[in-house]
Amino acid sequence: MMSNRIIIRSIVILALAGISIAGEVQELSPRVSLCRDSVNGVFIESQGQVLVVYGDPADRLEKAEKVLFTDSRRDLVWAGRGLVENGAESVVPAEQVDRFAKVDDFWSAFVENRYHDYDQQTTKILAKPLNVSRTARGGDVIKWKDLSVRVLETPGYSRGSVSYFVDVDGRRYGFVGDLIYGDGHLFDLYSLQDAVAEAKIGGYHGYAGRIGDLIGSLREVLKQNPDILIPARGPVVERPRSAVNLLIQRLQAAYSNYLSINAGHWYFKGRYETLAKRALGSPANVDWMAYSTVIEKSPPDWIIPIRNSRLLLSEDGSGLLIDCGSNAIIAEITKLVKAERLSGLDGVYITHYHDDHTDKVAELVRQFECPVYSCRELADVLEHPEAYRLPAMTANRIADVTSLADGQKERWKEFELTSYYFPGQTLYHGALLVENDNGQKIFFIGDSFTPSGMDDYCLLNRNFLHRPTGYFYCLDLLLKMPQDYLLVNQHVVETFRFSRPQLEHMAEVLTKRTAILAELFPWDEPNYGIDERWARIHPYSQKVRAGQEFEITVKILNHSSSSHVFTVKPNVPDGFDVKPQEASRSIEPRKEAAARFTVTVPGSISESLYVVTCDIGFDKWYLRHWCESMLEISP
Repeated sequence: MMSNRIIIRSIVILALAGISIAGEVQELSPRVSLCRDSVNGVFIESQGQVLVVYGDPADRLEKAEKVLFTDSRRDLVWAGRGLVENGAESVVPAEQVDRFAKVDDFWSAFVENRYHDYDQQTTKILAKPLNVSRTARGGDVIKWKDLSVRVLETPGYSRGSVSYFVDVDGRRYGFVGDLIYGDGHLFDLYSLQDAVAEAKIGGYHGYAGRIGDLIGSLREVLKQNPDILIPARGPVVERPRSAVNLLIQRLQAAYSNYLSINAGHWYFKGRYETLAKRALGSPANVDWMAYSTVIEKSPPDWIIPIRNSRLLLSEDGSGLLIDCGSNAIIAEITKLVKAERLSGLDGVYITHYHDDHTDKVAELVRQFECPVYSCRELADVLEHPEAYRLPAMTANRIADVTSLADGQKERWKEFELTSYYFPGQTLYHGALLVENDNGQKIFFIGDSFTPSGMDDYCLLNRNFLHRPTGYFYCLDLLLKMPQDYLLVNQHVVETFRFSRPQLEHMAEVLTKRTAILAELFPWDEPNYGIDERWARIHPYSQKVRAGQEFEITVKILNHSSSSHVFTVKPNVPDGFDVKPQEASRSIEPRKEAAARFTVTVPGSISESLYVVTCDIGFDKWYLRHWCESMLEISP
C-alpha cells in the first residue's frame, strides 16, 4: 500500500502535468499541499503521517491522523467526515460540540421549533452526528509530531468558530474557515444573522448581527502575522493584510448603507447607534435618513387599532380585520360585538405570514365564519406552512384562502379596496390600499416600513436587490401612487408618509447597496449572498410511512443576469432509493425552476426522523449538502 506522502506527491505531479483529476492539488511548500474543490482540503505531512485541515474533498487520502474543523456547517464538514469515519481523530471548536455530536437532538426539537423561530441561526446543520475526539478553544496549542498548532477563537461568520495557525516550512499558515473568501470577499451575509446582546437586539432583528465579531476576528487574525491564509473555500490569500483590510472596508460600507434607511432606527432608536459603533467604530459615520415628514398621531375614526391588527369599521357596523396573531385580538373583537359597535366580520385580510399576524386566523375564522384574503404570492404559505422554512412562521394552517391578483380591486361598503403584492419585509407579503368614499386613503403595508425606512433586518425573509423585486418594487409602487395617502404599519401607532425625495433616496441607497454587495461577494450576482433560500427543497417537511414512495421538489431561483445550467443531486439516508439520482435544469435569468425526484422509504425503518440534503452545482460552484428537508416516518 502506498504511503499518504507518495499519494499526495502523485496527485501534485498529475496536477502539474495538466492531467484531469477530481480536485485541483497545489503544493504550497514541501510539507503542505492544498486540494482545491468545493471545500479546500489542506494536507500537512510529518514523519509519514498526515494532518488534515477541513477535509479531503476529492477523496484522495486513504487515512489521516487528525482532521481539524473550524466550523460545524454541514456544507464544510462533509469533506472531513470520511477520514473521521476511517479512524482519524477529529478536532472541533469547543463551543460547537453539540452541533457535531448532538445534531439528532437538534432535529428532533426542530420539528416544532422551526415554527416561531426568532433565533435565525444558520440552516447548515449537520444531517447526522460526527464523532468528536477532542475540542479546541482559543489559546490552546495542539501538539502534532514536530508542529505546534495554535488555536484562535474567531467568531463572526458563525458562533463559536475557531482558526488554526501553524509554522511549517518557514511560513506561517492561517486556516480561517469562512472568515474570508479570497481577496477581500465574504461568502454571504445571511450567515451573520444573530442577536446582539449589547444592543438588546434579538436574532430576528439582527441583520448581519455578528458583523462586529467578524471584523474583530479578522483583526485578531492579522495580529498573528500570517504569511498565507487558507479559507475553508475559495482562493488562497497570499497577501493577508491587504485582503483582510479590503474585506473590513467592504463590510463597513455595506453595514453603514444598511443602517442608514432601516426601519429599526425608529423602533430601537439609540440601540442602533450601538450597532453602528460595534461595526464601524466610534464615531460611527452613518447618514441616517430623516424620519418621514408627515406623521399623524392617530388614524381616522373608521380604523380601530387592536394590538398589531387593524379593524376597518363601516358605517353599518360591519368590519374587515387586517391580520390576527393572538387570542387577545379575538377577545377585543368579541368585546366590540358585545358592545354592539361591531355587527360582525365580513373578512380578514392577511398582509404576511409571520406568526404575530397569522397565528390565530384559523381560530378567528372558526368563531366568526368569515373568509380569508391575501395576495396571490402569499396564499400557499398560509395554507401550507409546513412546506416552507422561513422566519417566525405559524404552525396553524389557514384553509381556503382567497388569493387576490396584484392590483385587484374589490368594493366593500363605502370603501374601495385594492390588494397589492408588496415584497417588502418578506418576499411573501401583500398590502391593502383602502380608499374611503370621503376621500381618505390609507395604505396598510404590514411591517414593510416605519418612519425611518425599510424593515429588512431579517435576511432570511428574502429581501431581493434586483429590479423590479423586493423593496425596489415597493418603492416604485409608492412613487407611482397619488401622494395623498397615509401609510399604516400595524406595529406603529402613527400614520405616516414619505416625501418623494425620501422615496427616491431609499431607491438610490438600495442601488448603491447592490453595487457594494457585488464587490463584497464572490458570486456573479449579489442576491446569492443575501438570499439563503435561492435553492430549497419543497416541501420542507413531510410525513411519510415505511415503504412509501413520495416526491420532493428542488426549487432553484437563478438570480443571475444570464442563464445557467443547475445540477441537483439528492443525498438520501442509507436504504432509501431516489430516482433520478441527479438532474439538471437550464434556468433563465431571474426565473425559478424545479427538479423533481421520487424517493422510496425502505420497508423496515429504524428512525422516526430523517434529514434529506441536496448538492447544487452551477457555473463555478458545487455546493455540497446545501439545502435540506425533514422526513417524519411512521411505521
